[in-house]
Amino acid sequence: MTQRRCTAIIETMTTNEWDEYASGWDTNDDVRAYARKAYESWARRVRPMVSDLADSRVLDFGCGTGLLSELLAPLCGQIVAVDTSVAMLDVLRRKVDKAGIQNINALRMSMDAVSIAECPEMTSQFDLIVASSVCSFLADYETTLGDLASVIIPGGFFVQWDWMADMPAERVRSAFESSGLAALRVCEEFSMDTDGETMPVIMGIGQLRS
Repeated sequence: MTQRRCTAIIETMTTNEWDEYASGWDTNDDVRAYARKAYESWARRVRPMVSDLADSRVLDFGCGTGLLSELLAPLCGQIVAVDTSVAMLDVLRRKVDKAGIQNINALRMSMDAVSIAECPEMTSQFDLIVASSVCSFLADYETTLGDLASVIIPGGFFVQWDWMADMPAERVRSAFESSGLAALRVCEEFSMDTDGETMPVIMGIGQLRS
């Protein structure tokens, strides 16, 4: 994973520019390692807290080619995987079709109040939202987090992973608080050795207050 980290909603790059990375995204060892470490930390920290996991409804926000969604699919009920890159979603859909995965719905959309109100998939709330290497690139993290929190069931969870240098713990905790999320854990979870540099990754786990 290089400085051009995986994300879905990046205001500083156009969708077409991210489309160019889609064909080789899954063959990038760093990208795959990041997804695997995110999944392992989710399994360790969050899975034990989610009741009725097999029936859970999950939103993978900024799913890219769906590496995290693929790992979650055998354990979770329905996964709505959203991104703004057409090419990234095309890769995910091809993988889903080839593997016969029935519980991943890949959807192109941005997560703002208007888009949420207009999208039928958002009429039912989610037990869990995951966002892997996305939030630090948002134009307005705090506002988007509030929009995301609006589609979580009371007691449901929001989990994010981001480069710690770009998303300090204090900002995550503050955004959680203003969005009605109790910060259950906000700290460094793992690190990536990239281009000769060790880069710590922060994991934020928030639970929507009832």
